[in-house]
Amino acid sequence: MFNKNLEAKKVAAVRKTLSYLPDASAYAPVTESIARADELGEEQITAVLNSFSSMPQSTTVFANPALHKTAVKCAETEITLNIRSFAIRGIVLESEIVAERLSPAFVIFAGLFGRKPEKDTDGLDEEAVLSELIDRKFYRFADTRRDSVNGKQRLINQVAEFVKAFPEAGPEAVIQHFSTLRKLNAPRQRGINSTRNPGSLLFELIGAHMENVALGAVSVYMRHQLRGNTALHPQVLAMRAKDLIVEHQKSGKTAFQTCYSLLLGRHASPVEANILERMGIIQTHHGSAGSNVVARYLATLHTGAVSDFFVASQMTLDGDRHFGAIHDMTAFMNQLEPLDADAREEAIRARMLIALPTFGHPEIAAAGRTDEIQQDPRPAIYLNPFLEAVDNGDVQLSDRQKKRLGIIQRIYQLAFIDGIVRPGRENDPPLRVTPNTDFGGWAVQEGLDIYESDRTLLTYIFRGFGWMMDAREQLQLKIIRPVIPPHPEIIPTPTDDMTIANEVVALHNRLAGANAFDR
Repeated sequence: MFNKNLEAKKVAAVRKTLSYLPDASAYAPVTESIARADELGEEQITAVLNSFSSMPQSTTVFANPALHKTAVKCAETEITLNIRSFAIRGIVLESEIVAERLSPAFVIFAGLFGRKPEKDTDGLDEEAVLSELIDRKFYRFADTRRDSVNGKQRLINQVAEFVKAFPEAGPEAVIQHFSTLRKLNAPRQRGINSTRNPGSLLFELIGAHMENVALGAVSVYMRHQLRGNTALHPQVLAMRAKDLIVEHQKSGKTAFQTCYSLLLGRHASPVEANILERMGIIQTHHGSAGSNVVARYLATLHTGAVSDFFVASQMTLDGDRHFGAIHDMTAFMNQLEPLDADAREEAIRARMLIALPTFGHPEIAAAGRTDEIQQDPRPAIYLNPFLEAVDNGDVQLSDRQKKRLGIIQRIYQLAFIDGIVRPGRENDPPLRVTPNTDFGGWAVQEGLDIYESDRTLLTYIFRGFGWMMDAREQLQLKIIRPVIPPHPEIIPTPTDDMTIANEVVALHNRLAGANAFDR
């Protein structure tokens, strides 16, 4: 009886935790500025500000200020990097994720609930509870049955038939196709609206997202199998995928760890899993990126189906300003690879004059002619553990991988260390451009031999939880696109912690030298 009462107490505590919504932001800079302008009798200022009166309070989810300063050498020139670094809810910093190796569940919990997970005296471990919920929603995919045009059958078999029919379709196409079928299988959905219990809605959001994650990851694995043998029957594809999933589940692997193996098309080593997990966690939330705006807008519209919420956000992420950068770098690399050294240099310099994939940023000063420039730290956060694995022999690179990674190293040297010299401005300082998150994401996945069409799935896996954070806040406060700056309480302040700065400097020094990927 005691055990039953204890278990009931734990269930009640879990439900209470999942139903909790962090307080909405009370920071309203536009409204406060209008009031102050009125006090001062500044009628013109008031008139201008009134045109922005629909802009609401700021978000309490995300902030990414320039948090660190450090200097690096570009040949004989010293450049000061202002390194932007994010914080979720102002309580989990990038430096903590890197230095303390926080789990996905820890970071996701902080974003969803506005505090770090705790353990209580009754044995309730909130981090473990969320991790188990995510795993359960993912692993049930292997046995889920649902109606399709050919009758009711296991989802994993339906995916196999889809992949067999469309072997070149990327994971995003599979997710979108089956999300539509999910919606059609449940015509009376409650969707996303402010009348729903937050805990019930969160359960559904996690369930829908983790099923989408499974759909995408399983389809990637099946295409790996087909590349080895195009004659494989759909039933064999389904059986092989299920065997891997069941094996990982029985061995205690998390849903995320299983996804890493599905993405690689084989069992991921612990080193490979750690590289992918660090890269994924850092992408959990991405501030005011377009996909997050769409997530907020759909939550405000009270989307009729949770499936539509994820599909629309994902489609935005597939746009040229986001995933398109990775695909653009792939196309550019395939153009450069067959050229000789001189022709390759010429092609890179020509492309630098137009738009260089995975370099620059539309919203931060990631390019400049002065001795100070802003830097996204994520390429370093992603690449450094990968380079360490290469040095230790834990990751083996083929000659072709070394060549392609050597090319991207040369692109870095030309774009940032040498800089861009435009015609007619030969006497001006060169324009230096820093790499963005997609530079690191592309290079790591090239080195791990992830197929070119699949290099956006890892971001989707983790970004979905960022969308959930946005949706939950949006139910309380219609922000749509957060104003800048975010709520002052969540903006981290500069510290003496050099974790992130050291990561950036280490990668720069490595890429500035010779043969960074061939030691």
